[in-house]
Amino acid sequence: MGKKVFIYFILAVFFVSAVSGCSSMPKKVKEEMTGIKSKVDTLESRVESVENKQAEVERVTAEQGQVVEDMKAAKERQAKTNISVKSRSSKSKSDIKDIQLCLKNAGFYDGEIDGVKGKKTIAAIKEFQKANGLTADGVVGKKTWEALSKYLGVTSATK
Repeated sequence: MGKKVFIYFILAVFFVSAVSGCSSMPKKVKEEMTGIKSKVDTLESRVESVENKQAEVERVTAEQGQVVEDMKAAKERQAKTNISVKSRSSKSKSDIKDIQLCLKNAGFYDGEIDGVKGKKTIAAIKEFQKANGLTADGVVGKKTWEALSKYLGVTSATK
């Protein structure tokens, strides 16, 4: 009978250890799932951070593209006006309007921008030339235009 008790005892110990192992299994699975969820949350936040950075890069790139386009347009306006200013004898109404606009933006002209080089325009040109250390002759030559053209895209500067 000793052997039977011993075998029953061994079976009881084996059964108890098997049952206790089964009860700890859901706990281990739950801990692993919690760890996996934590890793997924970390990855999601990293992806969101990368997406935000990408959106910022795209925004800055678009802004820089607009600045480049604005600079090209200003350069084209300046080149167009530079070409017409080189011939001192005849300036078109459009050229005079550009000069009047620059003078107005620089704070030297308060008349109407009409494309007519009248007394007010000539006086404003001379005043601008004096203020910028140029020969005050009322003629918009190359040096005067170089100083004046800076005000082509500017609005309402003060003297």
